[in-house]
Order: sequence, then structure tokens, then C-alpha cells
Amino acid sequence: MTETGAEAALPEELTSFETFAPEIQRAVAEMGWSDPMPVQKRVTPVMRRGRDLIAQAMTGSGKTGAFGLPSLEIIDPKLKAPQLLVLAPTRELALQIENEIKLMGKYTSVETIAVYGGTAYGPQLDAFARGAQVIVATPGRLLDHLGSGNVKLDKLRVLVFDEADELLSLGFWPDMRELQKYLPTKRITGLFSATMPQRVVSLARVFLTEPEFVSLTEGGVRAPEEIEHWHFIVAANEKENALLRILRYEDPDSALVFCNTRDDVRFVSRFLQRNEVDADMIQGEMTQAAREAVMKRIKAGELRVLVATDVAARGIDISDLSHVISYTSPVTPEVYTHRTGRTGRAGKSGTAISLVSGLDIGNFRSLQKVNRIVIPERKLPTEAEVARREAERLGVNIEHHLRDIPAADRPAREETHLATVESLSATPEGRRLLSAVLFEYLEHKHVATPVREEKPVSTAPTAARAAEPAPEVRDGGADAPAGDDRAGPSRPRRRRRRRGGGDGASR
Repeated sequence: MTETGAEAALPEELTSFETFAPEIQRAVAEMGWSDPMPVQKRVTPVMRRGRDLIAQAMTGSGKTGAFGLPSLEIIDPKLKAPQLLVLAPTRELALQIENEIKLMGKYTSVETIAVYGGTAYGPQLDAFARGAQVIVATPGRLLDHLGSGNVKLDKLRVLVFDEADELLSLGFWPDMRELQKYLPTKRITGLFSATMPQRVVSLARVFLTEPEFVSLTEGGVRAPEEIEHWHFIVAANEKENALLRILRYEDPDSALVFCNTRDDVRFVSRFLQRNEVDADMIQGEMTQAAREAVMKRIKAGELRVLVATDVAARGIDISDLSHVISYTSPVTPEVYTHRTGRTGRAGKSGTAISLVSGLDIGNFRSLQKVNRIVIPERKLPTEAEVARREAERLGVNIEHHLRDIPAADRPAREETHLATVESLSATPEGRRLLSAVLFEYLEHKHVATPVREEKPVSTAPTAARAAEPAPEVRDGGADAPAGDDRAGPSRPRRRRRRRGGGDGASR
């Protein structure tokens, strides 16, 4: 898009806060901001030009100010209707954003309200009735209000997706697609994300028009790749526990775990089964019938994790494989390429994770040089972080489920057993009982809508918006296949839980 007229006259960077209205300058000064942060310098001019944008910036980089300050300029305080909508993945982030925008707009007459589940509807309804101009929301509760007619977005001027990668990871894609029907066509839309995998760019294709790219990360803007690569440094004797923690945190649709030996394959698959992960294996000593039974399950979406050696995995073609995990490092750089090539196929996105022990570091660095790829290191999530992520995903699923219940019936569902829950949660024994109930719920309840048939992403210009992010698929299991090579005892069939919908690239 060629810049003309007023667009061309606008500076490329915000050099100071003096270009804002006096009331905004005063609030910013009280917040201790003397000069714009890099993300604020780059984003503000884009929004002032009325352009959609994709911004890659880390948490804590000043993103809220980057979209909050120009949005406060765009909002008409006299118009008592939502004009800025910020979608956030968690209630904690929604509250944080709400607080910062309130501080930035302290001396304006703009009202801001955080909207999220697990809290009373009353204050949110009151804010809508007063005509709050800024809504910071998690998608689930906002859809409740929109579906009930409590609020309308027809006057919306700015839409922001904050931490878009997290919104998708937690399973909010179906909610965002449903939200689209409530949005006005003419608006400024900004998408902010710490990482920029293909699924985030696919989200942008659906909601943004000719966006400008802004990157505040090292190396600048890079073309998104279908496969995300990263690795964890893990002690050799802690790999199985690290693998389990990663699977719980990532919650992959389907994963292929590579080991270098048959013994490791048997050990890992049995370990995962003992820890209630729906896993099976393929290795050289299995009968053909047992191998075919395992392949049938994973291709049908009835098996979450497949553990295999490189040799046994030859010929495996799983179109919707979301994760490839190297439990043991590949023996050659070529093997790494073959492993990771199992995911990210047909225009779909995927994730390649490597567990690297101290003895493997030298070879792992070498394979990166040979393959001309940089594989970033990530810190292994703590148990607290895993538990928080699982709770967030559970909350999303329950919100999906509750949305099918009439609004008048929800308070009874939410509050009838509160006293019992509080009593049980007060003791270790009670907490274990609640955990057992939750386990049974997750194993046997369908808590969301089925996944729709996915279509390959077209590269034709007319199909640009068809490349949508994939729905998240919840973990589950199936019958153990018949055969002598089954590792571990057979387990009862579990129902597979799915969530979300949306044609396009599978995660």
C-alpha cells in the first residue's frame, strides 16, 4: 500500500510523548514514562495512520502503552459505547492491561472495564450500561455478554489481540472465530505476540487487512516458518520427567517422540502410560499386525503420543502431527531433518522440540551448523507453571461448555456447590478428592464442540484468508492394540476430547 497525503506526512517513529493531548501527557508523566519505549515508537505511528499491524515484542516491552496511547486518541469520550476491545488470554493479563489503560486515561473521561469469567456479572453489566469505551476481555466471558445482548461492538474502532500466541495455545480460536460476527468491518486491528509462528500469522490473515509488520526482537522481522524449533537442556537421568512435563504444558494434538534405541522406546512408552498419558510405541520387534493397529489409531486421532525409533518410523505419514520431540538426540544432522519433517506438512504449522543432555550439547550445536538453523533454548516449565497452564485450559473448556446452558441457569450451576468445594479444598484429603473428580471429568466428558474437517491452506491470492489457525485438540486415548509387542498392560478405552473449530492449518 502506497502512502499518500496525510499518511506520508506522519513520522515513522514516535520521538516523544509531546504529540499527545495534555491530559495524556500528564498521566504518562505520573506513570514515570519520560521517553517512549521502542515498541511505542514503532507502533504509535502505524495506528495513527489507521493501519492494521502485527507486532512481535516480548512481554514487558511496553506493549500496552504502544496500543493504549494511540487508542485513547482515537476514542471519542462523548460516545458511550465500546470503542477499544483488547482480547487477552488470561484474567490476570486482562486486569493488568485494564489497570495500565486506566492510568494512561486517568485525566480523560474514558471508562475501562475488565471482562472475564469466574466473577460476578453485575459490575460488568453496570459498566456496559454506563457506556464503557474500553473493554479488556478474555474471549469466553465476552461472548457470553454478546450472545445475551448485554453489549454491542458496532461502534468499535480498535481491536487488539494481546499475546496472540497464548490465545491460540489455550484454545481460544473457536471463540475468536465466533467473535468475528459481532465486529464491524471498518476498524484498526493490532496483533501482538512474543513469537510469530505460522498459526499466529494465519490468525492475522483472518482478522487483519494489509497489516504492517513491526518487530522488536533480535534479528528483525523474519518470515514465519511452518515449524517452530526449540530445545531444553535436561540432565540425562531427568529426561522422562522433563518429557512428561513438556507434554502436560504443551498439550499437543498429536506427538511423535523419537528415541535412538528399542529399549528407550519401550521405557518411554511405559513411563508415559503409567503417568496417564495416552501413548503407544512402534519399534522393530513388533509384529506387522501390532504396528498397523498403532498406526490406525494415531491416524484416526485416537492416540495422542507415538514413541518410535528412527528406523521403525520410516514410512510413517501423519498429516496432522502437531509435535515432534527428540527424546534422545539424533545421531546425524540428516536424522534431525527427517524427524522434524514429519510435522508442519501441507502448509500446516508444527513444533519440533529436542531434549538435550550435557553429553549431547556438542553434537547438537554441530547439527545446527550443518543444517543452517538456530534452535533457541527454552527453560523447562516448573510444576507450578504446568499446573497454571492446565488450569487455564480447563477454564477455557468449561466456559465453552457453560455457553450452551441458558444464562438464567448458570448461577445455580456455578454456585450451588461452592460451600462444598471450599470445604473440600481446605484439607489435603479434600483436595485429593477434588483432583480425582476432575480427572474423571476430563476423561469422560466432552466439554466442547467437535473439530471440523480441516482443509489444506491454498496459496492462491483469493484464498489468503482461508489459512486459519487450527483448533486445539484435547488429550485423550483409545484401546491398546492387539499384539505381542504392546508395551505395558492394556488400558480401557478413553473418550477423546476435542475442542474448537475452523478450517485451515492444523497446529
